[in-house]
Amino acid sequence: MNPPAPSPLERAIVARQAYFEHGLKPDDLIDEAIFRSWTRCTAADRRERDPVEFEPVGRAMLRGLLERGQPLLQAAAGPLDKLARAVSGAGYAVLMTDGAGYALSVGGALNDRPHPMRLAFRQGVDLSEGAIGTSAMSCALSERRAIRVFGPEHFFSATRMFHCAAAPILAPDGSLAGVVDITRDSPRPDFGALALVSQCARAIERELFRARPAAHTLTLSWDDSRPEDAQDLLVALGADGEILGMNEQARRFLGERGEGGDHGRGAALHFGDLFEGRFQACMDALRQARGPVPLRLHSGLCLFASAGGPVQPALAAPPPARPPAAPPQTVLPEFGDAGIPRQLETALRALANHLPVLLLGETGSGKEVAADCLHRRSPRAAGPLVALNCAAIPETLIESELFGHVEGAYTGARRGGMPGKIELADGGSLFLDEIGDMPMALQARLLRVLETRELSRLGSTASRRVDFQLICATHRDLQQAMGEGRFRADLYYRIAGFTVTLPPLRERCGLAALMEALLAEVSAGHRSLAPAALARLLAHPWPGNARELRHALTYAHTVAEPGRPLQPDDFPALAPPQAAPAAASGLLATLEEEAIQRALKETSGKVAAAARLLGMSRATLYRRLRGRR
Repeated sequence: MNPPAPSPLERAIVARQAYFEHGLKPDDLIDEAIFRSWTRCTAADRRERDPVEFEPVGRAMLRGLLERGQPLLQAAAGPLDKLARAVSGAGYAVLMTDGAGYALSVGGALNDRPHPMRLAFRQGVDLSEGAIGTSAMSCALSERRAIRVFGPEHFFSATRMFHCAAAPILAPDGSLAGVVDITRDSPRPDFGALALVSQCARAIERELFRARPAAHTLTLSWDDSRPEDAQDLLVALGADGEILGMNEQARRFLGERGEGGDHGRGAALHFGDLFEGRFQACMDALRQARGPVPLRLHSGLCLFASAGGPVQPALAAPPPARPPAAPPQTVLPEFGDAGIPRQLETALRALANHLPVLLLGETGSGKEVAADCLHRRSPRAAGPLVALNCAAIPETLIESELFGHVEGAYTGARRGGMPGKIELADGGSLFLDEIGDMPMALQARLLRVLETRELSRLGSTASRRVDFQLICATHRDLQQAMGEGRFRADLYYRIAGFTVTLPPLRERCGLAALMEALLAEVSAGHRSLAPAALARLLAHPWPGNARELRHALTYAHTVAEPGRPLQPDDFPALAPPQAAPAAASGLLATLEEEAIQRALKETSGKVAAAARLLGMSRATLYRRLRGRR
């Protein structure tokens, strides 16, 4: 009698032992996609016991993600709701990410899930392979196919409690729009989960296809009697026969010539590239026929085409082109210094005139917030904002992240290749954070792209045109780096079209306004600062800048009793500076004096406005001022 076949859990455990303890490839034990992900994580110098941080992006960046993800969110609303109703009873939470792996939508059974799972399933959390290692979401992103990842198949030990299934969502042009995922903490295998997420992803793709403007939509079938049975083969065409998009089933059926990766890059497809005969003759035949009409591919295959949408006469000539729309006038965030908004307004004019912008400032000073603000107010606001932290990615991987690669370019390269950050930023903004940490060899290659506006993926000789606006940031002294030979002077002059300097918090003159704005964010407007607490905060040097300030305010809001103003005791990490014993008794008065002086300076001496900043009544402030005389 043959022994029973090992369970999925047993196979995953054996595969993990083979790879992590003995360095062996676990053949036939796990999906090859999971092994490739393990290999990439190892190549990135990650360790299985490294901690995993499920940190969401900042509020400003999240707004940008959700704005850019609106078409996907609208298309997915109905299918995700149906999926959540179907799987919640089995303990699954439902998640959808964008094409870069940032969570856009969460739902399903979350309330009674473990704390790590609730942390992961939040809008704005980076769930890409670079952030959380191997998962169904990251594998679906890299492999462009549905996949299930079971417990020990996750790379990091911290995520082994998750059991998830995910499927990619492909846009009509063939690009990766996002991923839909269901996850639970139960070790019971559920093979039907993969079918459910795949059906949900296909439903979202159909909604995306329907939302794409097109003059004609063709449904292709092998059966001339029931073309509605083949509605998965859909092709959208423009008024002159240009192919605007097709769903994944049609793209696979029509072969590599149907791939959408080059659409919009000078290699757009036309009706005649795929089908025999003239486009207009086909449209005329569809108008006159009562049913499907034969349509022959260049390969000789004969299909039957029917109008999947309104087939109308060729559109009239378009009206004269309008001038580009003015960028959206979003409100600038509070920076705590009147000089920063003035610099950003000038930087926006620089971007509008095709000059790159360089943001300089200490770590945590708000460079990411400034970059997001510049993008959202620039003429490229309708395009993507694609960010890359040059200091956060190992030197062995940063070239692939920036320029992309083709399949087989190196060990562990993604199947089908991967576009790089530069390519993904086409039509929008590329934000290179901590560019001062970019390796010298990569600086030369980036300089060539900036000069020619063309790039080649790793492993390929074919070049692609790219069009983006460039925003860079660093906390390094680039002048010193150039003098020491660590940064190319020619690249510096390419990226420093206009420079914005963000002063550290200790040098900002309107710090009280920034503190109030950040507290309003973290408390949803339900907290205020007592005068003594404001004085304590204003006296602190803030070496970690805005990042440290936000953390301190979040901690205080969390530990303080609901509803009351925050007091100095709510900030235990910000102990008052140690003064000489003789002056210790006057410390609080000194801090209060400094707070009053800052508030009056910020409000140009207006007592009522200063009192509002300090959180006290005007009469109280007048009494304090009289006491100073």
